[in-house]
Amino acid sequence: MSDPAALFDRGGWWDPDCKEFASLRAVSEFRRQLLLRWLGDVVGRVIVDLGCGGGLLALPLAERGAQVIGLDLASGALRDAQRTADERGVALYVAGASLLRSPLRSGCADVVLLADVVEHLDEPAAAVAEAARLLRPGGSLFVNTISRTVRSRLLAITLAEGLGYVPRGTHSWRMFVRPDELERMAAAAGLRRTRQTGETPRLLATVRRGAIELRESRSCAVGYAALFERPGAAG
Repeated sequence: MSDPAALFDRGGWWDPDCKEFASLRAVSEFRRQLLLRWLGDVVGRVIVDLGCGGGLLALPLAERGAQVIGLDLASGALRDAQRTADERGVALYVAGASLLRSPLRSGCADVVLLADVVEHLDEPAAAVAEAARLLRPGGSLFVNTISRTVRSRLLAITLAEGLGYVPRGTHSWRMFVRPDELERMAAAAGLRRTRQTGETPRLLATVRRGAIELRESRSCAVGYAALFERPGAAG
């Protein structure tokens, strides 16, 4: 499949037999644990998931008591997210909207997510600026993405797509975002970085599972996650 939008705009996100989303489900498990470690208790927090897809992060956070709003233009993915939430009896609010021009009011969110998103955008800085607009003072932006390096091209595209762990055409190396570039985007939007960790594949675990598994790394040469804060008193 050569068009990432066509991959994301469909059902099967939560289907264990759907191979196309197996790696995304696996890495979302890793990032959910990382996010909860960084954020702590999310009960009652308003979380906006920009580019939520099928809700692989949004739904588990809602299950933990957060008030989660997921925005995406992929209607098939949103239907999958809402159907799964309804089946589990979880309150999850999803809507079709551009993550660059959301319908939400400024300062409405305690946390904004840009998970597996910015490496697919022609205007990543605009997405970071929109996320910053939505944050209340003291709120946090969580981003994970892939760095534009030789190593990331080899692992994330040549191997991951070549061996079928990720559908072919999912990524374009030129759209990967280095940590220093992301930090400049965040600073321009009035945010400061508070945490960062590298992400790298667990190669043997990936082969055994048949889907990409990640571990934290000191190096951000492949992928990385970062937490940014909008300065100001929480209120």
